[in-house]
Amino acid sequence: MIQDPTDEYIRTIAAHCDLAGKEVLEVGCGTGRITRDLARHALRVVAVDPDEATLAKARAAVPAPNVRFLPMPDGVLDFPPATFDVVIYTLSLHHVPLAQMNESLQTAAGLLREGGVIVVVEPGAGGSFTEAKERFGAGSGDERPARAAAIRAMHGLDGWTVGETVHFRVQFLFADEDDFIATKLPDFGEKPEVYRQEVREFLARHRMPEGVVLDAGRRLNVLRRG
Repeated sequence: MIQDPTDEYIRTIAAHCDLAGKEVLEVGCGTGRITRDLARHALRVVAVDPDEATLAKARAAVPAPNVRFLPMPDGVLDFPPATFDVVIYTLSLHHVPLAQMNESLQTAAGLLREGGVIVVVEPGAGGSFTEAKERFGAGSGDERPARAAAIRAMHGLDGWTVGETVHFRVQFLFADEDDFIATKLPDFGEKPEVYRQEVREFLARHRMPEGVVLDAGRRLNVLRRG
């Protein structure tokens, strides 16, 4: 699978947040797909994730000298105050436990220098990949309740203003149907035959010469003090 082959994430982030010369904390870096692009724009990137195995993949994929990958096992952002210019949640705020979302944002705010911003990139509505998640439980499955909670948490951050919502789309390129199944539906073989047939019919509708191409809606908000 190739996530975001057209680099829509960094194009959208950079268009709404100045990264040049900035020190950036990326919360929920995953395997480093967006970290790699952040490093090309920012002075320094500290990327954190709760999963050590995922971090190992990220370190291997992004050997940039201005990137440091760190574990965040308990979800706490443990850095001195005023360490960063930008804190960016890359598709991660909705994964923070509901009881800790507000605390996470408050902590992020305290890590920022004067004039610093919080950037929140979250799943949006629509798209064939989103349909596969909600219909077949692909990947992390139906995240609509968690997404709604993340939006409420953003708007509940006291002393901060949530900027306009920027909507955009990203693509996911799979070599073929089996690539999608292997990466997003690990228990596919245990499912009923009717389910398996529906999945294959769905994927066949999205086959292109380069492979199976799915897309997903995304949303970006920049939070500023005041």
